[in-house]
Parts: sequence; C-alpha cells; structure tokens
Amino acid sequence: MDYVKHLWRYLLVLAPLTGLLSCNPTEKKQAPVKHLIVIGFDGMSPDGIRKAHTPVLDSLMAQGSATLHARSVLPSSSSPNWAAMIMGAGPEHHGITSNAWEKNNHILPPNVATANGTFPTIFDLFAHQRIDAHVGAIYDWDGFGRLFDKATVDFDIDGDHEDKTTQAAVDYIKEHRPHFTFIHLDHVDHAGHAQGHGSPEYYAAVAKADSLAGAILQATKEAGIFDETLFLLSADHGGLGTGHGGETLAEMEIPFILYGPGIKKGYTIQNTVMQYDNAATVAYAFGLEMPQAWIGRPVLEAFEGQPNAQPTYTKPERFEAPIVKPDQGHFANPGGLFLNEEAVLELYNPNQKGEIRFTLNGENPTEKSPLYTQPLPIKEPAVVRAGIFVDKQLVSTLAQADFRFVSPEGPNGLRYSTYPLESLTVLPNFDALTPSSEGKTYEFSSNILKSAGEGEAHIAIRFQGEIQIDTPGLYTFYTHSDDGSKLYINDRLIVDNDGDHGVREKGGALALETGRHRIRVDYFNGGGGYHLDVKFKGPEYVKQTLPAHLLYPKN
Repeated sequence: MDYVKHLWRYLLVLAPLTGLLSCNPTEKKQAPVKHLIVIGFDGMSPDGIRKAHTPVLDSLMAQGSATLHARSVLPSSSSPNWAAMIMGAGPEHHGITSNAWEKNNHILPPNVATANGTFPTIFDLFAHQRIDAHVGAIYDWDGFGRLFDKATVDFDIDGDHEDKTTQAAVDYIKEHRPHFTFIHLDHVDHAGHAQGHGSPEYYAAVAKADSLAGAILQATKEAGIFDETLFLLSADHGGLGTGHGGETLAEMEIPFILYGPGIKKGYTIQNTVMQYDNAATVAYAFGLEMPQAWIGRPVLEAFEGQPNAQPTYTKPERFEAPIVKPDQGHFANPGGLFLNEEAVLELYNPNQKGEIRFTLNGENPTEKSPLYTQPLPIKEPAVVRAGIFVDKQLVSTLAQADFRFVSPEGPNGLRYSTYPLESLTVLPNFDALTPSSEGKTYEFSSNILKSAGEGEAHIAIRFQGEIQIDTPGLYTFYTHSDDGSKLYINDRLIVDNDGDHGVREKGGALALETGRHRIRVDYFNGGGGYHLDVKFKGPEYVKQTLPAHLLYPKN
C-alpha cells in the first residue's frame, strides 16, 4: 500500500462517523475471518445452476450453506443490484435506479453519502475500519467500476472478458493474499441477452462460470490461504428470454452460496435473503460496524454457533400458473394476432396436482368456471384467463392470453418507420431524422424488427395510426418495453417509459370521446435484449394487448 493511500485511510478513519455507523448490541459477535472473496456472476439464475454442469458450485453448496431463492432488488437490472450488493441497501436508499445512472447525472440522490458523494459501500467500511486490510475489486463490466470510490481499494482492474478477468484475479490473489476481494464476471449475462436464458448457450456459459470459480478457488490453495478464506458466490439477477428488469421470479431469484471457515456444512438457508444482505454478511464476517443507512442483514443462520432458522412465516407452496399455447415469447401475453385464420387455445397444468378453470371474457375464473379438458377453437377476439384450482380454491396466479383477429384485406393497420442509430440511451428526435425503411403492420410490437430486416440492436421505430373508441370514458394505456418507449394520444404524451432499461411497464390514463383518435408509439432498442408491446383498458375492456381491430392507418 503506498504512502498516500495509507495516509488517506488514516484521515478517513478520523473523520466523524456519527450517523453513519451503528451496531446491534444483541448480535452475537463473529470471530473476524482472515480472507473473504465475493464472486458475482452477472445474470446467473438458479435455473442455470440446476440445469448446467456445475460441479464446483454443487460442491460448495453441499459443503457450505446456500439458498437458490435469494432475491434481487427492483428493477432486476445490473446497476441497481450490483450497487445493492456492495452498498447494503436498495435503490430507494442508494439512488442507483437504472443502468443509466451516473454519479453526476441521476434523478434520485442517495439518502446519505460519503465525502466522495456516493452511498457508503463495503469498500468504504474497510477504508474506515480496517486500514490494514488489502482490498481488491476486479470486474468484467466497466459499469461496475463507477459504483464505488476507487480510493477505497488497493487494487482496481477493469478486466478484458471473463478469461482475462479471472486470470487477473488469480494473479492478484497469489501475489497479494488479499483480505477482501470482489470479483465480477459478465459472460453469463451476455449469453442470456444474445441467445436467451434457458438456451444451450446460456447453460454453457454457466458451466464456464463454474470452471472459472474453480480457478479462483485453486488460486487460494496455491497462495496458501484456502483454509482461511470464506467464499460468497451470488448474482445480480436472473433473466427471462433475452432480457431482465421485470418482476418475475425468473428475473428476481438469485443464488446465494457461502463456503469456508465458520460456515455450516450442508445447510440450506431458510430465512429470506435479499441482494443487500451480501454486503451485510461480509461486514459481519470481518467484524465491521455497518452504517445506520444500510438495511441489509447478515445471513447469521449460515454461520457456525448461530441457531438454525425457525421462520415464523414460511414460504408458501408454489403452484405455477397454467401454460398457455400459442406462446408469444416470455414478455408478451400468449395468444397472438391471427390474420384470416382460426386459433386454437391449449392449456397445460405444470403442477403435480390441480385442475384448470378458465374464462374467455377476461373475468377471473372461479370454481364454477368451465373446466379445461381439451383444446378449444377461438374464432373471435377473446381474453382468456386461467388458473389452477385445488379443492375448489384458486392456488396459482392467473395466466392471460389475448387473441386478436384482423383481415389483411381489411382497413386495419399502422404505419411504421425505422431509424438505425448508434449509442442510443434515450429516444431520438424523430422529426430530425430520415427513416431507413417504412411499412405497414397491425400492432405496436418489437416483432417488426425481425420482419423489417433492419437488425435488432441500435434502432428506433415510430408507429403511427388511429384508434377507434366506441364507448366514451377513461382509458389507460401501457407500454411494456426494453428499452425506452413513449405513447401519445392526439399528440399528447400519455406514457413516458423512456430510457435505457430492462423490460418495464408504465401507464397513463385520459378520457376519450367516441370516434377515432391519433395514436403514436416511439420505441428504441439500444442493444442486448429487446421487447415492445402495448396494452390498454377502458369501458368494456379489461387490461389486454391493444386489439388490432381497433387500429387504423392515420388519414
């Protein structure tokens, strides 16, 4: 450690910390661990661990303490969750609410801040309380590096892809035998965006992550510190399809694995574990006092000498919603748009017990609703809702399918224009651009990217048309998009869902009279996963995909 950094840390430890630090006098103290390594895998879901070849992770779980039901914070995007992992608090506290966050360009300020102007991280705790400790941060995504003060670590490197990043970590561990090391690997998330979560390529990336974890463990053995090192392995989020950012369990659930000295062997963590408990657990393992602003709690039940969990409230038995065919991908409602053709509704029960009951008018099914027994032809617009019933009780969430019908020879449709652009983080000024292609479509959907032949990344699209309103009243419109979107009615902005983000839904309402009204949706994908669909609800309409038979080209 050079003289300047050593002096800087002494100044920090003398700084007034009242209001930042607190301790729980009833918490049983843990003998400080000598070494701790956090390995964070971007985008690695519990499903990936279950289905990929992961002998290293399997061994750590069998010989340590683990849960595959830890949870991310919302939104289930990278920046908010990596921040929560090192800051011991969620976005509502640390202020990092999306991947668009920058230290000097953000909306929500942190509720407390260090002299550097950012929410206190686990690295700050070492800088204030363990000035003797050697601390390193090694990461494969440069965005991680903007989340903490570089002056609080002794070793900081933005690696070059997963192999070189891992090698940098291996070399660092063997040379410095650091006290605390945080390692970030990004390639699993890349596979999720490129080929999709659950794809063979995704599972191959998880298997590689397992082997890279093995290389890091081997480095501690060669450095002579393996038996004195506590390992914590987790992820920022899971994923669904080629994206994440939403509220599904596939996106929100993450692994949390502890292995090493002082950790129970073969123990399944019973209590809830949140993303921000990561930093709190590291602090507890080192005997560091946590800032009052942190809301994370150490996962005490995983440590030897601590009682096993006896939760007052237990996780409910989970019944998955019915599977609906035709499927429209992970983010759009099942059903689909049909052009001069009949549709067939198929429902499947993914559970070991229960029966499926459904409706065709958008109402929630009850024990008296029709029992599904065989495929059902659908010949006109319908909103299907279906659920699993056990002993006449609804035990699952509801599945919804939206069936839309139009004739290609009819008057329905929308006009679209595409605009390939680079470095998009917000919607462009379309009025200043010349479209590269134009055409007709029937819905506000990102599926147009495939048919337009423009490519799926770094592109903006404008949809324009009119919507027919037959019943006056209050209507609510929703855009569900990755990345940004805006919806206008009669040139008035109703939904602002702009920005660089994962799949996210926003809505807005207005009163409409009978007749046709101008409707416009602007959308962009800056890269990676993408999605757009538009829903609405109003008099005589439950919330559903905006029906294509209500849309017409603009006169």
